[in-house]
Amino acid sequence: MGSKCTEGEEQDRQFLIDGIAITYSFLVNRRRKYPCIISKDDGRLLLEAPVPMTEKAAKRFLEANEAWIVSVFQKNDKSGTFRNGAVALDGEEIPYYITINRKRKRIAITIRDDLGIEIRSPVLLTPEEARRSIEDVSAWIQKIRSKKRIWRENMLSRQYAEDETIPFQGKALSIRQMESGSMFSAWIRGDELWINLPQGKKPHESLPMIRQAVMNCYADEILPVAKEIAQRSADALGVTCPRVRFGYQKRRFGSCTPGNGIIINLRIAMAPPQYLEYTIIHEVCHLVERNHQERFWDLVASLLPAYKELHDWLQRDGMQYCF
Repeated sequence: MGSKCTEGEEQDRQFLIDGIAITYSFLVNRRRKYPCIISKDDGRLLLEAPVPMTEKAAKRFLEANEAWIVSVFQKNDKSGTFRNGAVALDGEEIPYYITINRKRKRIAITIRDDLGIEIRSPVLLTPEEARRSIEDVSAWIQKIRSKKRIWRENMLSRQYAEDETIPFQGKALSIRQMESGSMFSAWIRGDELWINLPQGKKPHESLPMIRQAVMNCYADEILPVAKEIAQRSADALGVTCPRVRFGYQKRRFGSCTPGNGIIINLRIAMAPPQYLEYTIIHEVCHLVERNHQERFWDLVASLLPAYKELHDWLQRDGMQYCF
């Protein structure tokens, strides 16, 4: 029999996907009703189950969920290990990844944050079909990859250092730092963004915590404005004002939730105020018209006649903002 794990104890194990060794840990969690796979930030997997499992049974469960596991590793694949193939464009070899979504009606192509190509398809594609799909929109791919490259350079260069600037509502804030207490925090004072570091913490060693503190600060600052726009828009349309909250999406600027809520991409807090207004109006109008047909755009125009220029700019350049 294979080894078992007792309650509360983790054991490192490995299993293979296409010859690649994936490290996972097994943990007994009596609060769970069914086995569950959790993707960890360090690139490993955690398999939790309500009862001990033999290593053989755990591997069978993981193999049954191989497609999902591969999709998770593809999203964070920096080495190209999980790519489906590569194409040569303008003298550069670019990896591509294929994600299957049976609900899709047609193939769509996007550019990942790591500048790889993602093909979203309702069916499996042969290498020839994948390359042909990419070649059909090669000029667009090169254009978007060029923009994303600039975005990556901006993101990687942001160190939240003293006197560095960061946009808020379209204006540049100068960053100031101080050390006190044991918590990371940030606040806006005039044209300055103040960042508090716990005593003894070095900025370059604490970028994830600093970034989160800044994002929390932006969300707190912009929430009253967002609520006022949402209330005004809802009143004009005769609908219940939605609950507003923020996310940090890679592709969407806003979305609706089933429970009469809207989620606004926090990137919009960096842009000039008119883009926040448009994004919220857009989502509030979706509470009346769920699609993007003519009636929806007529509704948006009734609240914001000059929406089209704002919409086009967001689609073209909105994702340049990053924390």
